[in-house]
Amino acid sequence: MANEAVKITLLGNAGDPVEWTVAAGTAIPKGTLMALSASPQVAIATSGATNVFAGITSVEKTATDGVTKLALWTHGIFDMTCGAAEAMVLGAPVQAGAVANEVNVMTLDTIINATKCIGVAQETVAGNGTGAVLINVGRTR
Repeated sequence: MANEAVKITLLGNAGDPVEWTVAAGTAIPKGTLMALSASPQVAIATSGATNVFAGITSVEKTATDGVTKLALWTHGIFDMTCGAAEAMVLGAPVQAGAVANEVNVMTLDTIINATKCIGVAQETVAGNGTGAVLINVGRTR
């Protein structure tokens, strides 16, 4: 994968990690944006703007390590990459983009469904740029 989120600062209790179930045979790099997949508490890598954000992987998982639980950071400031056609604007809420690990500014239509919100942009950057995003799962919605 590419464009993984890079930790700037963990907030709360060391990023307020929450443990999620993941597929055993799947490789997931550290810094991957994760989304709700199934109940109870199963997460997958985000795959588009329709995903409900769960957190950011705190460690790398290989396809052969047999791991089925991962801690996801849910509170911190992370450098994230915005989509090619999108600029990230200071103070704007962002959601998962169409490309894995990219974010896009939310529109009026998507703000109505706040569960898609990943966080709030902490700076303005041009398309394909990387900028800080404050995430606080459960509190940025």
